Amino acid sequence: MRKIWTLAGIVATAAIVASSGAVPAAAAALATSSSAPTSASNVKTKAYSYRSGLGTLQMRYGKYKNKTWIWARIEKPTKLANDKYEITVAAQGTYLHKNISGTSYTTAFEAKDGVRYKVCIAKIDAQLCTGPELAWVY
Repeated sequence: MRKIWTLAGIVATAAIVASSGAVPAAAAALATSSSAPTSASNVKTKAYSYRSGLGTLQMRYGKYKNKTWIWARIEKPTKLANDKYEITVAAQGTYLHKNISGTSYTTAFEAKDGVRYKVCIAKIDAQLCTGPELAWVY
């Protein structure tokens, strides 16, 4: 698991800390599950985006052990996607990456009200999304 910081995120965090006069309490870390994408019931696709030459990126969610989970999936990945790309799901500043070769989904985050989740496709080890992201505030 890698953490990606954007310049905008660093500036926004610094502004919040500077204006508050106190260090803000960290948001509780979201639980993750590698079993949810393959064992969840009532699975639905929240959003999808066809990526020419790569496959179809999907943001999916479903129930597993009485909780709702959110993950990224790629449908019909191409050879190029398998060789050079990974899929990513992110929430609260934590990014979970998965090399597409050998699997079509990421580890899942537990869904929590008010949290913004996003999924994207990125070149392996580039730490940048390639093309549009799919986002959802649960």
